[in-house]
Formats: sequence, C-alpha cells, structure tokens
Amino acid sequence: MPRPPLQVQLVSSRDALAAADRLLTHVRFGVRTGHDGDDPCRVSVGLAPLFEGPDSEAWYADAPVTRGWDDGVGYACTDRLLFAQLYLPDSTRMADAAREAYARLLAFHRARGYPELLRIWNYFDRLLEPAGEDDLDRYQAFCKGRHEALETAGLQAAALPAATAIGTAAPGLIVYLLAAREPGVQIENPRQVSAYHYPPDYGPKSPTFSRATLKDWPSGAHLYISGTASIVGHASRHEGDVRAQVDEIIDNLEALIGNVSRGHGLDTLVGPGDLSLIKVYVKHARDLEAVRERIRARIGAHPAMLFLHGDICRRELLVEIEGLYA
Repeated sequence: MPRPPLQVQLVSSRDALAAADRLLTHVRFGVRTGHDGDDPCRVSVGLAPLFEGPDSEAWYADAPVTRGWDDGVGYACTDRLLFAQLYLPDSTRMADAAREAYARLLAFHRARGYPELLRIWNYFDRLLEPAGEDDLDRYQAFCKGRHEALETAGLQAAALPAATAIGTAAPGLIVYLLAAREPGVQIENPRQVSAYHYPPDYGPKSPTFSRATLKDWPSGAHLYISGTASIVGHASRHEGDVRAQVDEIIDNLEALIGNVSRGHGLDTLVGPGDLSLIKVYVKHARDLEAVRERIRARIGAHPAMLFLHGDICRRELLVEIEGLYA
C-alpha cells in the first residue's frame, strides 16, 4: 500500500528530530515569530504553549525532501507536496504586508509547479488593534490585503483553501502553506455561511478561505480543517461564555465532518476525536482549564492536542480550534 505523503507529530523543540531528510516542516511555538535559523523548513510562531510538553509540530514526507530559499521564500518539497513560508518582520501597514506576502507566495508556489493550495496559516501581532486606515482593525486590514492579492492572482472562491489567522505576542507576519500538484475539494459547513460570503458588517473584504480542504491521495484522504470558532451562520455565539463557545465549535466540527462523511465517503473519520492533530487557540490563559474540560467531555482524551495562547479574529470570540486528519 502506498505511504501517505504527509504525517504529523507533536514534538519537543529540545529533542532531536528523527528522519531529518524527510522533514517537510518544523513549526516551533514560543516567544518569537520568524525564520528559525538557516533551514527554510523551520519556522517559529510567537504563540506560547499553555502546557508543559510538546511545543512543536514536525511534518514528515514520504520521500527525501528538497529545501531552499528563493527571494526570501523558504520552501521544502517532494514530488507531490510543497511547503513554503514567508516572514515579514514589519507588519505596521497590515493591508500592505498581507498583500505583499500573498502576492509573493502565490507567484512562488505556482512557478514551482504546485498550483493547488491545500492549507494556509497566518500569524501576526496586534490582531485586533486599530490598523490606522479606514477605521479597520488589523485583522480586517489583513483580510483586505489578502483579498486583493487573491483577486489579482485570479483565485476564485471555489478554489480557496482551508486557513487559520491568529494573533501573536511577537512582532511580524508569517504566512506558510501546503500546496500540491493536483487540487483538493473545498468543503463548507452546513451550520455556517461561507466565510467569503460574510456580509460587510465584519469588514470591507470578507475572509477568504474554505472551512476545510479534502485531498485524496493513493494512500487515503487527508482533511485540513480551518480554524473554527463559535460562529453559526455568520454571527458569533455565546459572548462571554467560553464553555458554551467550545461546545458550539465542536458542534461545528461535527457538522463539517458529517458533511465530509456523507458527501465524500470518508467513513473512517466519524468525529473530532478521530482527527490526527487538534490545535486549540485560547485568547485568555485563565480559560484554559474550562476549555480543556469541555473538549475532554465532548470528544474524550486526545493523544495529539496542542493548546496555544493566541488572539481570535473577533473581540467576543474566546477560543478557536483547527484540525488535521492524515
């Protein structure tokens, strides 16, 4: 049986990584954001882990990896899969920074021969502070710049990949992505309005991502689930109640997974507890135990779950959860 093109492990950054020749990505969470040394596949994100233990993700490919730099873009790739990352240390003008980062990364992954986006992560500082333009906060300005870059590149809504955008405690913008040679299938959630169809209440340009991307490989399907918050339709739910927000998020995840199972035949994924990796972003560290308790009550103990201290895209939202099935 063919080997999967990607496997993920939670690891400690203090430990030596196995199979270095197959390491596609090593993402370390901690106090700084930026490049991690001279290795283009290693990045640091300024989100503090909220438990002792693993503080990094190690993504391993099924074949030896080629790595390099190209005009500030770090990359690692196999014949089937590309990781690429770009760090901009100055994100003062957020719309401009987002536009530049996306324009460069979109041009890069297409030129490299991996035209199909599977997943994007966006991390930057001062997420909800005023952007200094058009009464926007920095997340809204980021959405504006990202939308303009995607529009210029001709990327249609039906091709938008899964994504996450979280506020960090460290300066700068880092964007990293996974891309492939053939497309996945973009998945939406029956409980939520597609993010790219949000009304203008949330900013002049809607967030541009799908709720998940499903990718079939010869070894089986992978599902990349976007950051998911306590939103039903397009409205936030349960302001001030972190436990109820966690329950709403898990309801959303269950609905999304059910949609994939019914519509796309991924019957080995029954619920959130079957995911290979769950990443939980918590706005206030004081809410950690409540968040952890509700997740455990709903899906049980999970062997690969990482809790990170990060800001969420709306002031009333207290927690966000993303997932991977691989």
